Amino acid sequence: MKKALLFGILSVFLFSPELFAQSKTELITVDGNQMRAKTSGLAERKAFQPIVILEAGSGESLEVWNSVFEQIAEFSPVLSYDRLGLGKSSDSREKPSVVARVQELEALLTEMKIQPPFILAGNNWGNLLIREFAEDHPTEVEGMIYVDPVLDTENSEQLSAYLSEKGLDGDQLISEYMDYQKLRMTGRSTGNKEEAELFLTMLKDNKLIWSSQAVPEVNSLVILGSRFNTFPMMGSLSANSGEFFNLLIESKKKFLDEYTPIHPEYSVLLSSGSLNSLLLQEPTQIAQSVRQVIYADPNKKIANAAHKLGPEEFDTFITDLYSYLPGSLLTEENINMMGYSLMRFDKYKQAVSLFRKNLENHPNSANVYDSLGEGLMALGRVAEAVPLFQKAVEMGAEPQHRDYELFKKNLIKGEEMLAGMDK
Repeated sequence: MKKALLFGILSVFLFSPELFAQSKTELITVDGNQMRAKTSGLAERKAFQPIVILEAGSGESLEVWNSVFEQIAEFSPVLSYDRLGLGKSSDSREKPSVVARVQELEALLTEMKIQPPFILAGNNWGNLLIREFAEDHPTEVEGMIYVDPVLDTENSEQLSAYLSEKGLDGDQLISEYMDYQKLRMTGRSTGNKEEAELFLTMLKDNKLIWSSQAVPEVNSLVILGSRFNTFPMMGSLSANSGEFFNLLIESKKKFLDEYTPIHPEYSVLLSSGSLNSLLLQEPTQIAQSVRQVIYADPNKKIANAAHKLGPEEFDTFITDLYSYLPGSLLTEENINMMGYSLMRFDKYKQAVSLFRKNLENHPNSANVYDSLGEGLMALGRVAEAVPLFQKAVEMGAEPQHRDYELFKKNLIKGEEMLAGMDK
């Protein structure tokens, strides 16, 4: 499996294009219910810039994300919220289900007029919800971050078989584990209990289906705690709690070892923090993981935008892209290459937008003048192209650019075409 070492990330990830506005928490009326939402950076959000949506775990309120939220808000628009029946949102009128929870988020985004693209981040059970959302909205999701996801290996049958394979009484341990989880519901709110019961029922009925979900192939990063906190379970299991959790973590690692080679869009970070405690223990690690997903593959972002957007919208997208991605990811050579790639797909106006932005950022490069000239020539704007070819030849003469002869050929061709047009 690929392992992302976030604290070894190159200095580009220290880039912070701007600080977003302070966070705001409010109650939003959604289909007659009140849903509490915490946001930052909505007013400053650029055209087609992704917004990070944080999905809490089973029975959790938005506060669980606070430390991560504040760090993400330094480089991206971000939203966290309370599902119905949790935190300070209204009680739900119906028992929760994965589908109903996704519909709540859809309705909240519609009411708040928050448009895609989305970067989705989930904590444990919340990962089931973001995967369901992504499956329903494959063209709207740009990236995924999974913090301690619940996997197929936690279905009761699979986990029991794995524990038995390791010499333990799997059936007994699963029964004890379920009893312990039910005991933890004592004194909780109705909404919290109902969501926990839904989760336990899914485990009991073997309904976890991570491996069969048709989520979009977007940049995805799994963060898995590699330690355990046994204190809450001491005395609840017939086996050693530490051994139980070690095997639980081991089964998750094994699953991901087999899953990621056939899903290369996934990377895995094995954190030194504790399983299901990473939001508290490793908020910076998680925030930097989000940054990594946002910054991933700018070429793909540009290509997708060129095929989805008209020329004017694409021009706005490119201008704004430079405001929230570091320039080190948008190099002269890379942007030039992407421009020619778009021309091969007849996206000439979008290519010209790229070439023009490259010229704006690299006015001392002969190559960018020549490239913009070629883009304009492809659009039949020969009179605009010729002066650019002339500039490329002038700048490429001393010291001689490796493509100097090509610059001269383009200039001659442009001048001949211009002369023919004047006849």
